[in-house]
Amino acid sequence: MLLMLTLSLSACFQSNPPVKTERYSLPEVSAPQQASPSVSTTTYTLLLNRIQLADYLDTDRIVIQLDDITMRPARDHLWVDNLSQELRRGLRTRLASRLDHVTVVDPQPGLAASTNSLNITIDQFHGHMQGYAVLSGQWQSEGSSLPPQSFRFTTPLAEDGYPALVRALGHNLDLLCDQIAKQWHPSP
Repeated sequence: MLLMLTLSLSACFQSNPPVKTERYSLPEVSAPQQASPSVSTTTYTLLLNRIQLADYLDTDRIVIQLDDITMRPARDHLWVDNLSQELRRGLRTRLASRLDHVTVVDPQPGLAASTNSLNITIDQFHGHMQGYAVLSGQWQSEGSSLPPQSFRFTTPLAEDGYPALVRALGHNLDLLCDQIAKQWHPSP
């Protein structure tokens, strides 16, 4: 009896092929829209302060929305870093490419308090089974009279698959950075 149980279990393990885990990184900056040339040579610093993710996004797994109420983290399709780090890196490089005379930095010890800081809350950053990528949330510039700005972007996938989803999510991040670059102005 024990021999049959052992053979049955070993057959189960052998019938499942090894899983191939894929890791993804957001695409590099694509076609930045440079800010208008300015006569000022003053360089400002923008502190990319807080990036807050909805709880379901605080994972290294890419998330898919299956229907109107069901979200599922992918089992074998992961971000290279945790999503918070992926987004911080993507936002920093995209904003830097769009904002003339602005150095975009992360919080770090010893950094002087800056009146130019940006807080971003991400409520949605996932794929949808209907074939599109979603990014939504809110951003706020501290030290500015600009009220909090909501955003929501959806981009259809160019083709099926996780690589297309990651590229569409990267495009949504491009759109967010375009919005921020058009509306944000440094405090003197």
